[in-house]
Amino acid sequence: MTTEILNGQPPQPADEALLKAYHDAVIRQADLYVDLAKELLKLELAIPGIYAAALKLVPDQSPHALLVAAAFGCWLLALLATLRALFPHRYEVLHDAVQRVGRAESAGPLTIEEFFQQSAQDKRRWLLGAVPLFFAGIAAAAAAVLV
Repeated sequence: MTTEILNGQPPQPADEALLKAYHDAVIRQADLYVDLAKELLKLELAIPGIYAAALKLVPDQSPHALLVAAAFGCWLLALLATLRALFPHRYEVLHDAVQRVGRAESAGPLTIEEFFQQSAQDKRRWLLGAVPLFFAGIAAAAAAVLV
C-alpha cells in the first residue's frame, strides 16, 4: 500500500486556531452525546408516564393489550440503551501515547486519540439503538389506541 504525499506548507498562526478547534471538537463529541442522552432520557420517562395516565383516565376504551405491552417494552429497551450510553465505560488507555503510528488495529490499550473516538462511537451506537426503539414504542402506543 502506498501513501499519497500531499502538497502543503507549515501551519500559519491562523491555522493553529483551526487545529485547536478541531481537536476541541473531537474531545467534546462524547459530551455532546451525553447531552443528547439526557434529553432523550427526559422524553423516555415523560411519554410513557403520560400514556399510562391517559390509559387510566379513559377506562371505557380498552386498547389492544399486546400493542400496549409492545409500546412499554420498546420504551423500556430504549431507556436501558440510553442509560447504557450515559453510564461511563472503563477503557484501557496508554497515557503516554497520543496517537498510533500507522493504521494497525490493535486489540490492546487505546491511545488517547482513540479513547476519545471510541468513547463517542460507543455512545453513538447506544443512542442510535435507543431512538428507533423509542419511536417504535410511540407507534405501538398510537396503534393500540387506534385499533
